[in-house]
Amino acid sequence: MLPTSWLFGLGWLLFASVPNLQAQEDSLDYWNGRIDLLAQQKDTAGVWMAFSEAHAYLRRSGRASSDPGYLNFSIKETRYASRYSKITVDSALVNYQTIYEAAKKTQQFTVLAKVLGRQANGFRSKGQLGRAFQLNQEEIQAARQSEDPELLCSSLITELDIAYNSMPWPVEKEDLQPLVEKANAAISYAREHQLERALAFGKLYISKFYIKQEEFDKAEEILLSISDENPLNITFTKYEHLCEMAKLTHQQRKYREYTLAFKKRAYATKRTFVALNAHNYLLDYWLVLGDADSTAYYAGQLEENLKQVDTTKYLDYLDVSYATLANYFNKVDVSKELQYVSYSGKINRILSNRRREAFTEVLKYKEEVSALEAENLDLESANTWFRNNLLLLAIILMATLSLALILYKRYRRSVAEVVEVASEKRRIEETVLRDHIELNNKQRIYLEDLKFLKADRNYVEFHTTQKRIVDRNKLSAILENLPPNFVQVHRSYAINKNFIKTTSGSHLILVPDIEIPLSRTFKAQLKSSL
Repeated sequence: MLPTSWLFGLGWLLFASVPNLQAQEDSLDYWNGRIDLLAQQKDTAGVWMAFSEAHAYLRRSGRASSDPGYLNFSIKETRYASRYSKITVDSALVNYQTIYEAAKKTQQFTVLAKVLGRQANGFRSKGQLGRAFQLNQEEIQAARQSEDPELLCSSLITELDIAYNSMPWPVEKEDLQPLVEKANAAISYAREHQLERALAFGKLYISKFYIKQEEFDKAEEILLSISDENPLNITFTKYEHLCEMAKLTHQQRKYREYTLAFKKRAYATKRTFVALNAHNYLLDYWLVLGDADSTAYYAGQLEENLKQVDTTKYLDYLDVSYATLANYFNKVDVSKELQYVSYSGKINRILSNRRREAFTEVLKYKEEVSALEAENLDLESANTWFRNNLLLLAIILMATLSLALILYKRYRRSVAEVVEVASEKRRIEETVLRDHIELNNKQRIYLEDLKFLKADRNYVEFHTTQKRIVDRNKLSAILENLPPNFVQVHRSYAINKNFIKTTSGSHLILVPDIEIPLSRTFKAQLKSSL
């Protein structure tokens, strides 16, 4: 990457090399260039002063608000205002809608494509992926009509992002194949039209899909082909993907190399949520190595990031952060571990609901588009035939809609069943692998030491190899969270099968010589589990 001072010098040379630049202050191109240059230099105050002076120029020039240049300038101003948190996302969307309506009246397809793209990104950041997908499809149509290759390629890249985040989870590897094909098409288009920035983004997305498909060699080859001379938002995403891949494949040398490269670029962005994700990987890396000092440091950094980041956004990052911190506090602070586990579960539920809603909206939109395309196909040439075969068409349409509805309902049921089965599988796996339980009184009991449990009204006695612990609880509730080697043998007793010494008709003996009653109700259940 080029040194910052070199970039600033180059920017100044370009600025100074334009003849009579001050004489061009009465042009919108001048103010657009001036604002972008100040933004690159991170001069926020200068950016807003330039916007103010640009508005003074627009008033002097009497330029109409429907003029393409004016509308493009309005898009830029709204984008910068949202980026610098001068306005909320909702306010930005209101502004974009006003620009959209003005551009639509005059069929300005270039402006339409730009503002639709901004609207799609706005709804995507709010988690309203179904609406974002609809706007993106309109953006693609407007970009095609504008005949601007850069706009079209940008809209195709946005489609990859929204489609990926709209997919129901858990996702099968083969379900990602259509997105891989779309990404390859976008990459080919960007290469054909020499759109280097779009080409890099296309590579980032296809590598992401390959990682999810566990085709790690393909993903790494593509990511390493992306030059570090690219803009910062491309290179930090490159190393973010490489970190994820090294983490999944347990390659510690590469994990260290990529986390440090990601950290350097994340800090350079000066954006909290990017630093937060870098700290996720760094904390996980040092947890793997078991370095107490480094893990404590990065856990502190991550917790500090969480105080600063907007918790209504970046839910994927927050979910990973909470899970990583829960892993760290597992052996450090049990109460904090439970706190972060709870946070992670809540975020997971929100993300699952959003994906389900988005997937439903995307299906609905596609059905509406397909219906409109079918309705308009050769409408004029088929008008006479349509009148002569109206009844037949009505019957076919009703049958098709009925069949589609039946198939859709079946599909929804199957998706729900898959999610339910996966959730139950995870719950069972967690129960089987559990090594301890925590009681209502906050005491922790390790299951390998627990011999039997005895219920006494609203209390449960836990008898371990060392001691007896009493907790206000229900035996049935405790058993739901115990692994299969714990079985109920009496209305008031449950035992750890690992401690059984002998059994008889009405009782059993636990090591060393503990007699437990065995009722007929539970006798068959015990026998089948031995």
